[in-house]
Amino acid sequence: MLRLLQPASKEHTRYGVIVATFEQPAWLDLCLRAWNRQVASPSQILVADDGSGPETATVIARQGAVHVRRERRDNRFGKCAAVNRAVERARELGFEYLLFTDGDCLPARDLLQRHLAEGRPGRFVAGGVVRLSREASRSLRPEDVDRGAYERDPRCDKRRYALPRLAGHLLDAVCSRSTPWKGGNSSAFLADLLKVNGYDERFGWGSEDKELGVRLGHAGVRGFSIRYSAPVFHLWHERPYVRIEEVAKNRVLLAETRRSRSSWTPVGLQRASEG
Repeated sequence: MLRLLQPASKEHTRYGVIVATFEQPAWLDLCLRAWNRQVASPSQILVADDGSGPETATVIARQGAVHVRRERRDNRFGKCAAVNRAVERARELGFEYLLFTDGDCLPARDLLQRHLAEGRPGRFVAGGVVRLSREASRSLRPEDVDRGAYERDPRCDKRRYALPRLAGHLLDAVCSRSTPWKGGNSSAFLADLLKVNGYDERFGWGSEDKELGVRLGHAGVRGFSIRYSAPVFHLWHERPYVRIEEVAKNRVLLAETRRSRSSWTPVGLQRASEG
């Protein structure tokens, strides 16, 4: 079971983690196990499920997370709508700060602690991604996750995003820069996400995270990078859901957001709550 403890700092704010998933219960089980290792435990995990079957529901129930499920339509990638529904549920539960990640990402043990340390109203925070190799991902067992072996596995790229913490903190400070929103490792105050109406549900896979970050920027919510001291470890997998024509359509939508300097989508949280 997840340890539903408040973080030691900022004890008057409620923190939630939203994990996006679709039909990968084995990965999700590893992900939720990894979240159970956190130094600063989230108040609650919410799983944004894009229409998975009963195995996923079993994993979520076993780990004590909140299951927020939507039916997948026309077998279309629907992460944006699923995550929006989870954000709505988080608002109903009284959460004020949310960290977003994916069910194929294993957090470093102090990930939430780092996000909380840097989170501010008017700022979203984004960490780094270390990609585990195919071999490392396929050989990873639940007990390996429980003891944090994935954080020490040499079979991955971008190890610079998993430096010893002192070095990582120094690099984050020296290389301070704005950063795009990363759906697998970003956090923000709920109030700032409400300013822009959450994810744009017209998006399938491709540019959906970047577009949200652009709208946040237009609303005055700036990105802050902690990529050297707050990694997630991404499990290797194929991407059968990538559709070239959808990627092209999404790029047009992103370009229009930039051109118009829009901070609001009419097809986001408000629509999700009304439907």
